Amino acid sequence: MVIIPVPVYNILDKGWQPRSIGLLSIYAGARVSPVMSDETSGAWQGTRQKRIMDVSIPTARAGDGLRPVELSRDLPQVIELLKMVFDDTLDGDERQYFGDSAGTVNEILYRMNPMASRLSNGFVWQENGRIVGNASLLSTRAWDRYLVANVAVHPSYRRRGIARALMEATTEAVRKRGGRTILLQVVKDNQQALDLYRSLGYISLGNMTTWYAVRSRIRQIPVDSDGSSQPFITSFPLRRWREAYELDTAHVHRDLNWPEPLQPDAYRRTWWQRAMDFMNGRHLETWVTTDLDDKLIGLANISSEWGRSHLVTLRIRPDYSGRLERPLLAKVIRRLQYLPHRNIRIDHPESDEYVDQILREANFTVQRTLTHMRLDLS
Repeated sequence: MVIIPVPVYNILDKGWQPRSIGLLSIYAGARVSPVMSDETSGAWQGTRQKRIMDVSIPTARAGDGLRPVELSRDLPQVIELLKMVFDDTLDGDERQYFGDSAGTVNEILYRMNPMASRLSNGFVWQENGRIVGNASLLSTRAWDRYLVANVAVHPSYRRRGIARALMEATTEAVRKRGGRTILLQVVKDNQQALDLYRSLGYISLGNMTTWYAVRSRIRQIPVDSDGSSQPFITSFPLRRWREAYELDTAHVHRDLNWPEPLQPDAYRRTWWQRAMDFMNGRHLETWVTTDLDDKLIGLANISSEWGRSHLVTLRIRPDYSGRLERPLLAKVIRRLQYLPHRNIRIDHPESDEYVDQILREANFTVQRTLTHMRLDLS
């Protein structure tokens, strides 16, 4: 901040017009002179000096404002900003990249994340050399599909249009790359962010709730609560991977899978894939149930990976909603008793109140609910 003493005049020569520069108004044709007393000011033609006023002119640093992110130098500040803004909503697997305090270990873990290599297209907002805003732009397997993530603004700099500027920059970047679709997630209760995204043309696809349970505290649930007959549950036949994909997308919109939409071969497990899973410490188990015509109507899955929570997936054909969720979840919970002691996570549509009830019975708790949104570019 530069403080400049500026003479303030109350009489101007005819024809002088003010021109505004920053916070200081300078009059064209005026002579800049050292500060003088009233007695000596008569030498000034057409002016009479009344008083001296200090005007503050902020000095912006080079690089302040909106600019593309440079991970080689920005990553530590970006991590610290994301941790401060999102700390209350991070899930257990995400929290490992931030830890309890910023440091070298956090940065190394973040760089090792496979998604980190795709963050270089994002933008940051800088003030006085400090990053106070961020928006990450991620590519996906589809050349025309992009994700916006980690949209964060420091609390002290909000309501200044920074988030809008970041979002508009990401949209323009996608347009230049020929992209057609942008997707993002936002905490369901963040009304200001929802209003911003809707004003930019985003539409809601649905809400997904993340549930967590501590392995040692999970409770077994009865297979039936009303004495009704139970479906026959069996291991998933690998040859029926196409039917499993059709069942999954009949229950949950494919774009509600993050960060990639569910792929048509998601349930296909070749011998090579299974060998790679074994070598990398990944474990996958799937169970299904069928109707009288041997059509898949329910599916439950446990996916485990070294160092991460067990991820549970439950999919029910809409026509059978309310009849298969409990026996399939009971099967999954029984199996979890024999797997390595890790936390358990399940992402499920928020609108499914019946599953919500069962998960609470099994001692799961809600971590967060995210609204998934999409912008289609013309």
